[in-house]
Amino acid sequence: MGALRINYNYQADFTLNNLRKTEYNVNKSLERLASGYRINRAADDAAGLYIADQLKTYAISLEQGTRNAQDGISVAQIAQGSLTEVYNILNDIKAKTIQASNTLDSNARAQLQQDINKLVDAIGKIFTDTEFNGIKIFGSGTVKNSTGSVSGVGKSSFVIHYGGRTNQELVMSIGFAGADAGSAGTVASAVAIGTGTGYVIDVTAQSSANASVETVDNLIKAVDDLNARVGSYQIELEKIVSNNETQRINTLEAESRIRNVDMAAEMSKFTKYQILMQSGTAMLAQANQLPQMVLQLLR
Repeated sequence: MGALRINYNYQADFTLNNLRKTEYNVNKSLERLASGYRINRAADDAAGLYIADQLKTYAISLEQGTRNAQDGISVAQIAQGSLTEVYNILNDIKAKTIQASNTLDSNARAQLQQDINKLVDAIGKIFTDTEFNGIKIFGSGTVKNSTGSVSGVGKSSFVIHYGGRTNQELVMSIGFAGADAGSAGTVASAVAIGTGTGYVIDVTAQSSANASVETVDNLIKAVDDLNARVGSYQIELEKIVSNNETQRINTLEAESRIRNVDMAAEMSKFTKYQILMQSGTAMLAQANQLPQMVLQLLR
């Protein structure tokens, strides 16, 4: 039997110290179970908090990048819809140029030219009015039908920042497209795709009507080429969106492993600490009774 002392109770002090540690662990466990986080402050795991925050920031950036890319897809879809309508109108114009290439009187040619001018005017309105959020997709400018020259200005490309880092960008180069309809059945019309020489459609004479058949063919090819390029941008952006979503999900999963608590494991720890608290409290009561044994010596 060890010495009995009344001025210092080692057993009670030791038990109390362990009881305080257990209480600290109980409070920590309660905090984690209540919040669902393993890391609630930098003191819990400074390095883990840093990594988790970086991962969360990147995931948020990817989410915004995906929304940016989806805006680009919207631009491509709007442009393709308009170009499809232009293609359909050009087929009507092609039929009229072939009709005008036949032997007709001047009045009939003038009427066909007038019809073509109205169709070209519709094409011009489509190019002018097609927009995304107030931004003209095909730019704006002037097509001079006397020479077929093109003067285009305005928005001809869109920069899509699709990623969460610097320089993760895709430039959608659409270019200028416009049309200038003739004012009368004796005046030719012109359509421009891109920059450079426009496509003049003139059926006021048989020879010019015959030449316009090939001109419209080339114009249809130019529209199809532009439509295909815009479609390629959409395909690329759709792949980017898919990759962004995969990265975002995996990044959030990585962050979750670091930041979030395993509820089952933490509940097991909490149960253990509860038992230790109860037993520690009981043992502290027992330790506090040990100095009373000194009274037995005084009887």
